[in-house]
Amino acid sequence: MIVSLFERGDGPGAAALRWWQRCPFAHVKTAFLLPNGRWKILEALGEINRVVWRDPMPADAHARALTFIEPPTSKSEALAAGFAAAQDGKGYDYAGIGAFLARRDRTAAELQREREGREVWFCSEIDFAIAAKAGRPLHARMQPFECSVRDAWISPVRIEIPNPLPRP
Repeated sequence: MIVSLFERGDGPGAAALRWWQRCPFAHVKTAFLLPNGRWKILEALGEINRVVWRDPMPADAHARALTFIEPPTSKSEALAAGFAAAQDGKGYDYAGIGAFLARRDRTAAELQREREGREVWFCSEIDFAIAAKAGRPLHARMQPFECSVRDAWISPVRIEIPNPLPRP
């Protein structure tokens, strides 16, 4: 099972993102129920400038949750989880967030230069990439770098479910 977890976020930065996106959320992270029955979470964190593949924390159980209307195959879920785990330690995409805030589209050449030699992600971008790896792109005509938290929240391929992570 793959679940996207949405949070409001705290502070003026999160408030600005919610206002700018016209969305009740400022952050999304992706949770995976692994075959061994344990949950793992992939999260792009600007405050520490990296992507982390981690065990759940108590706050994760309070996020709003979406999952796919048509669940991916177990093979596709395993592919997406492997991709997610491989992103651990990669950088945070500050340029991508800046482009959103400036309402500026980046050209393909700019994106290629940013990505050369390193991979960087912002939260909704990596959530989108994971969905695509699972064979369930969030939007038909969108690339991961174009996906805002609002876009991830309103994707027509997912539905809201009760948060399945165990509560502390």
